[in-house]
Amino acid sequence: MPIRRIRVFPDPILRKKCRVVRRVDDKVTDLANDMIETLDAAGGVGLAANQVGALQRVVILHLPGDEDSIVLINPEIRDTEGEREVIEGCLSFPGFEGMVKRSVTVKARWLDENGSKMKITTEDLFAQALEHEIDHLNGILYIDHLLEHEKLATAGSYVDPEEPHMHDVEVELHADHSDDDDAEPEESDIEVVHTTIKFSDLYSEDSVDKMHYDLRKTGYVIDPPKPTDQTHDHVESDDPHLDGGVILDPDHSH
Repeated sequence: MPIRRIRVFPDPILRKKCRVVRRVDDKVTDLANDMIETLDAAGGVGLAANQVGALQRVVILHLPGDEDSIVLINPEIRDTEGEREVIEGCLSFPGFEGMVKRSVTVKARWLDENGSKMKITTEDLFAQALEHEIDHLNGILYIDHLLEHEKLATAGSYVDPEEPHMHDVEVELHADHSDDDDAEPEESDIEVVHTTIKFSDLYSEDSVDKMHYDLRKTGYVIDPPKPTDQTHDHVESDDPHLDGGVILDPDHSH
């Protein structure tokens, strides 16, 4: 189950509509398994197939606190109620977030990895993730839902520099070296292996650079104004010949 590269804006595949899955076969299962590994490596909540270059209606969700991911094949939203404003991010826009409108309640249905029919009525993050990922399958991006006059903001602006990068995910593996499969292993039999999944395993550096360029070019991101370099000394003065109290010549005496 290899980790697949995540496509980022403005990759044209993100604007393409994914095809209906006619049969849940080994190819679809392999795609779903790759997507699960990719999503877990990225530390995200949801991933749609076209975000990893496959034009099939497959979505993976891994909600915080849940042990396992959810495979959704041919998901569709049947009904929605209410409206709310939420901060949202996207793995195809790494490093950014924005304020969007989403539904309060979502009714949806899909096939699971075994081809069984599933349905749900849900709220909160599950509802938000369903709308976000099914939008992806239809070529719709969350920037299309930005509130009027809203721009994308930098995500993680206040992250401790000593902490891992938002896409460098620390993984802790526990290897059991005990001989008895049924007994609870002793602490001395457990080897803890730490590793880090790198940003470069998930994204192409060139594609991320192009994303930053295009977001600024299209106006979704605006660079903050550069601070004015104040090099003059300022003093309080009642003299009208002094421009706001700026001494143009430090040697000048009045």
